[in-house]
Amino acid sequence: MRISGLLIAALLMVGCSAKQDLAEAQEGIAHFRQMMTDRQFERIYSEGADQLKKSMTQQQLIRLLSAIDSKLGAFKSAESNGWNMNYNPSGTTVTLRFKTQFERGTGAETFTYRIVGGKALLANYQINSTDLIANEPETRTEANFGLHAT
Repeated sequence: MRISGLLIAALLMVGCSAKQDLAEAQEGIAHFRQMMTDRQFERIYSEGADQLKKSMTQQQLIRLLSAIDSKLGAFKSAESNGWNMNYNPSGTTVTLRFKTQFERGTGAETFTYRIVGGKALLANYQINSTDLIANEPETRTEANFGLHAT
């Protein structure tokens, strides 16, 4: 009985933590979208988790986000396409996927956040969009951006 009670209590605590971690990640996405609207690409990088900074340079992220802004335009809406959480000794990771509608196209976005001290830090951002390549401005080429979008 005692073990069952402890197990139930532990599951309830994890459930509450999961809701809070998911809410933090969703707030992180709202913050990301606002910074994109304001074209604060450098700030997105500077506020990111160490994993983001180890996976790409600030200039690489700025080029990607600038291309998204110029080719796809403003964010319009997003439909959740799943999420998952990973709890391990080094911390909590929340990944959220969306089918996203932009002003001039669509894309499949994946956001990965590390939850650190009750705050979501962007650890990875990916977008797959044929419109990102198809909406190429005449004065730019794919090679100028180093994009690998599909």
